[in-house]
Amino acid sequence: MRGRWVWLALGALLVIAGGSAVLVPLVRSATSDEPAPTSSRQLMGCAEVLPSDGYCQRLADDLADRGSLTRIDQAEAERLVDDLRAVFEDDLGGQCPPEGHFCVLAEPPTAEAVRAALVAAGFTGPVRPARYTDPAPAEAIIYGVHAGAACLVGWVDRGTGSLPSPVGRRPDGSCLAP
Repeated sequence: MRGRWVWLALGALLVIAGGSAVLVPLVRSATSDEPAPTSSRQLMGCAEVLPSDGYCQRLADDLADRGSLTRIDQAEAERLVDDLRAVFEDDLGGQCPPEGHFCVLAEPPTAEAVRAALVAAGFTGPVRPARYTDPAPAEAIIYGVHAGAACLVGWVDRGTGSLPSPVGRRPDGSCLAP
């Protein structure tokens, strides 16, 4: 009888120790600014019209090459998307519906006009014609600006501009390939 109580006490002790090993990190993350320990996957959706220029494959390759973002970094970058929406509307004359991911521009801007508008709003990073390896349609103007630990990457093509996607930085710390 006494042996059964010893095993029962040992089993209860193991359950308590195991439960606290799982709960302590979760409680710490809930009471601090650090995100809860998680593993996550990033999902991507993309659509191309015929003839395809390989945009979706370039986008997938670019995302696979970037570092991941914490929830805090993601939230910080997403707050800055509204600032970029204001750049497109105020400085570049775009119409950007609040629920949309694109802006329609009255006139297609030059790379210099996009760069000047971004710099005036306090964003730094490259703005240039897209290359065949960039995550943008062929012949678009691509930009990649720093947003804390993240990057905001988007493009402008023939009077349509994509609002940027918050993504991790490239392995060299940049937002776009040099």
